[in-house]
Amino acid sequence: MKKLIIAAAALALAASSLSAVPANAAVVAAAKAVVLSECKTVGEVAKARGADGSNLICQTAKVGSMKGKKVWQYKALPLISNLDIMIPNSLTSGFGGFGKAVADAMKAEGLSRREPILTTKPGPYNISLTYLNKDLAGKAGKLAVTGFAQVGGSFTAKSGYLASDATPVARMYAEYNAIAVKADSKYTTIEELVADLKKDPKSMTVVGGTVGGVDNYTTAQLFAALDIDISNLTYVANNGKVPASILSDAKYAFGVSSISDFAPYVKAGTLKVLAITAPTAIKDVAAPTLISKKINVVIQNWRGILLPPNTSAAGQALVIRALDIVNNSKSYKDYLTSQSAFTNWLPGVKFDTWLKGEEKNIRRLYANIGLL
Repeated sequence: MKKLIIAAAALALAASSLSAVPANAAVVAAAKAVVLSECKTVGEVAKARGADGSNLICQTAKVGSMKGKKVWQYKALPLISNLDIMIPNSLTSGFGGFGKAVADAMKAEGLSRREPILTTKPGPYNISLTYLNKDLAGKAGKLAVTGFAQVGGSFTAKSGYLASDATPVARMYAEYNAIAVKADSKYTTIEELVADLKKDPKSMTVVGGTVGGVDNYTTAQLFAALDIDISNLTYVANNGKVPASILSDAKYAFGVSSISDFAPYVKAGTLKVLAITAPTAIKDVAAPTLISKKINVVIQNWRGILLPPNTSAAGQALVIRALDIVNNSKSYKDYLTSQSAFTNWLPGVKFDTWLKGEEKNIRRLYANIGLL
């Protein structure tokens, strides 16, 4: 259990760096320039402020959400031809929503030469990883959504490929999980639920998403933090139907899923959230963090973008610039707000390095909890 908690703490460090999505400020000086932020003098240069290390230049935007305003921008708009975003799940999944948000922002900001295509590859994650790493190798204009679920799924599905075998270009998104119960549950606080969980963990069945996914991982971390033997965990995977499962089947003591997944049911008064896995309180979410209750669980569900292996350095730089614009666009910020999610921007080599470390952590953790 100590190994499990140590690895969890390492992942929590990454989560602690997140911040709420900022609104575009008035005028931003060159030394602090961010793409699409407003600038003062056309032609002024912000050295090495681009996500790929290139310069940003103060220009009057000709397209996109900042059209007509003077903003920091790349010298040339990073246009992508034949944009096709591969989603390793259905369009209605969290991966699908993220992929569509990226495509919508690309279109809104004038970054795609034609209507973006969304290609779905649902099923075990070895399917999407094989398609990306084998069938799409070296092809331009092909982006692929990735995230915690795919990275974990690459191990549980015994995939021949890892996400890092492709070309990691940007981590962009983070959301947090929640522990929820029926509105009329006897549990009104996380402390009450934890007390019963410690007394008789085997009697408390938990429902969450895919085996090996972030919900399963969150539950395992909860058991570790409470010093409950993981062999006492009864976990049922019902991906995409966690709220409905809690409401329809009394055998589930509680459910684990994203905050956004539970939000409509909380608003309707049928479910209540007892705690969340964020490092700090989240605005408009009326539930404490687990860590504020001395339960050492801070977990983020992240998402990002990969390119096929053998993508050229120029191709990588082009996509990083485009995604930098997406990350700062109104369309994408509105999407994050709608999901109670946060910007989680980490481009290029930094994301590559982080992802490889994430894979090692998850592989070790899943071995510890018996998933491998």
